[in-house]
Amino acid sequence: MSFLPALSIISLLVMLPVLLSLRKGATPGAAEFASGCVTTAVAMALVMVSGLPSLQPLALVGYAFLAVSCLFVLAGFRAFFALPSWWPAILSLGTTLAATLSVLAASGSHSFATRALIALGIAAAVFVIASISVLRLRTASDPTARRAIVIGSAVAGVTLLHIAAHLPAATVDQTGPVAEVAWNFALASMWLLYMPILYLGVVLMAHDRVIADLKSTIARDELTGALSRRAFTDLGERLLASCLARTRPAAFLLLDLDYFKQINDRYGHAAGDAALGHFAGIVTACLAGRGTFGRIGGEEFGIVLSDHTEGEAFLLAEEIGRTVRDTPVGRFGQPIRLTVSIGIASASTGDTMTDVMVRADMALYASKADGRDRCTIAGRLQPDASARVLAAAAAQLRAAEDYSLTPQLLRDTG
Repeated sequence: MSFLPALSIISLLVMLPVLLSLRKGATPGAAEFASGCVTTAVAMALVMVSGLPSLQPLALVGYAFLAVSCLFVLAGFRAFFALPSWWPAILSLGTTLAATLSVLAASGSHSFATRALIALGIAAAVFVIASISVLRLRTASDPTARRAIVIGSAVAGVTLLHIAAHLPAATVDQTGPVAEVAWNFALASMWLLYMPILYLGVVLMAHDRVIADLKSTIARDELTGALSRRAFTDLGERLLASCLARTRPAAFLLLDLDYFKQINDRYGHAAGDAALGHFAGIVTACLAGRGTFGRIGGEEFGIVLSDHTEGEAFLLAEEIGRTVRDTPVGRFGQPIRLTVSIGIASASTGDTMTDVMVRADMALYASKADGRDRCTIAGRLQPDASARVLAAAAAQLRAAEDYSLTPQLLRDTG
């Protein structure tokens, strides 16, 4: 009896708690992978102890457990990749199994055709493990690649069953020609290492999925779907730096919904939330992928436009203002008209995100002072210390004015 499978069993049992924790976190496919990990460990243990003469019948039970574990792996990949069906994998599994049995019946377990099928299965195993690594690094979303992983897992699973049944891991200790020793080593590696390495790849891939989901949740404002302030400023800083390094234009738009506090006071906070979501949807549609959109706080939003001059940014700002004006919020029994004031600033050499935001904030204050519902270009104002203080005061003044004034806009909707 060879004790080498015990190393694989220990590896599988070490990874099992991680898979169970992913299952508690509702990671797609985690329950199937955890079940497959358990059945694989049981299968390898049964095949290992079947090396004892008195326990040889347990090998058949071990092969059955191994087959079930392969099915769990396929089901886990299907759930994790959200594939609509796993019939391609089942067909691949059945075809490969039928071809293997046919070749074995016709030419024996050591023929060239049998070795060719086994080599195909080992190649499929390597492909699956390598593809998981690629998916981890690139977070690929191509459904064809994902189906290929499921089909490759099916082919590799059939090969693993054949190796477990006919070519035990002990063959690696045999001596002989170099080619034969290499072949036996490949078979033993497939039997001992494929499943542990596969589950390790699955754990890492699921872990990356969880981290990516958390980052996406943190980076997005729950109410509007826009980037959160931190994510927006970090990404905006990188975009501006990239444009300036390539001597390309870049612009920043600071948008503020007019009289937003009056909307909350008159129609309720639910209407205010609906207005913010409605406004964010309009801006996203107008951008059509041309810029990066984030919520800075309250009713203030920002847009970073790479490769846009001040003039191009102004045209986009006018389009946004016009669309917001012409598209009221059609909920709560009556339409609620919205308008937006916008400040525009372009990035200059040496500017940081803060510098551009300060100039845009001063331009936004000018838009508010001129009657709201308009766009203003900051020009080449240099944000020194006094400008930063003025920008902060402007933001407070806008808030105070929005709270105290009774706008014609809201009277018109009454």
